[in-house]
Formats: sequence, C-alpha cells, structure tokens
Amino acid sequence: MVSELKHKKIALLLMAAGSSSRLGQPKQLVLIAEKDQLPQSLLCRQVSMMNSICLTDNTKAFCVLGCQSEKLIADLASLASAENLTLIKNNNWSKGLSSSIAKGVSELDNDIDAVLIFLVDQWQLTVNDLTSLINEWRKKPEKIHIAGDGDHLSPPVIFPRSFFKELIVLSGDEGAKKVLKKNREYVNIKKMPLAFIDLDTPEQLQELNSKNS
Repeated sequence: MVSELKHKKIALLLMAAGSSSRLGQPKQLVLIAEKDQLPQSLLCRQVSMMNSICLTDNTKAFCVLGCQSEKLIADLASLASAENLTLIKNNNWSKGLSSSIAKGVSELDNDIDAVLIFLVDQWQLTVNDLTSLINEWRKKPEKIHIAGDGDHLSPPVIFPRSFFKELIVLSGDEGAKKVLKKNREYVNIKKMPLAFIDLDTPEQLQELNSKNS
C-alpha cells in the first residue's frame, strides 16, 4: 500500500495571476534575498521550490499567470528550474482567485491524483512545509489537507481528484473556501505558521525588505 501511494502523482499549482492592487507593484517580481543565495523574484523563488520537490517526489509543477503575464514569463526565461514548468494563462484573472484556481485545475493532466495549491506571495514557505503536507496526503489520500494556525486556514492546500469538479466551477475572489465549507468532514488541518505570512500591503513589503537587509 505504501509503494502504491508513493506512485500517486500530485500537481503543484502556484497562483501568480493577480494584479497586486493593494501592494501597488507586482508582488511576483518583488526581490527576496535568502541565506547563501542571490536575490531573486518571489515568482522565481516559488518556481525553484517546486522544482526541488519535483526532483525528489512524483510531482509536476504548474503556474497560473494573468496580469502582466508577458513580464512574468520574461522573468522566468533565464531560470533553469523553470524548464519543466507548465504555464497556464488565465485571461479572466481580474475575476479573482477562484477564477485562477478553476482555470489551473481544469488544465491539469489526466494522470494527476491530487493538486497542491499555494500562493506566490507566501514568501516564507519552505520545501519542507510543502513536502510535509504532501506526506500527510499520501497517508490519507482521500482527505483535503490544508495549513492551519488556530482558528484560521490558509493555502497551501491539497485537494484529491475527487474534488476537481467542484474546483473547476469556482468563481469570485474567495479562493476555494466554498469547497472547504461544503466538505468540512474531509478536511485535515496541519499546523503551519509560515503559511500565514504573505505580501499584500506596503507594510508587509517593508517587513520583507527588513528581513532581506
């Protein structure tokens, strides 16, 4: 049974389609400097993280783009770890996060058993955070696995294929909350404090920059 679960294939689906209206600049291109690494954009950081997981696990990397997609594609052009990345363009990105989730899930390959959805601005998430969630899913592949911190839930979240039809018809800007509420009995929460650190406002950008300096 363990080896069978190991062969189940999961898609890593990065949400990077928004306009960053509250931040005032494309959050995807904000530079982040991490220990022993050259500064890179948040988009490149997350794509590199996905690639690291793909090298060791039965996963495939996808990224949904929308606003300023050409500029973001140019940013990825010289990134070696983006060579095996599948880009998905959401022309309806302005309709909100749910639209991008629906578009991304609808484009996944038929051999995908589950999807892990996370956000481009979750700048403190680590490879270990994502792989630990994947390992939880491999133990209970029928469950929805999501990051939690007390009373709140946040991406990253893993949905098994049995929920894809519900994800594909999402609309609005509430992400996948509708699917989570409808299927509470299937939700398994994993404590992950770093999932709740994101980049939406100038104040949060200041925090990121102070960490970089």
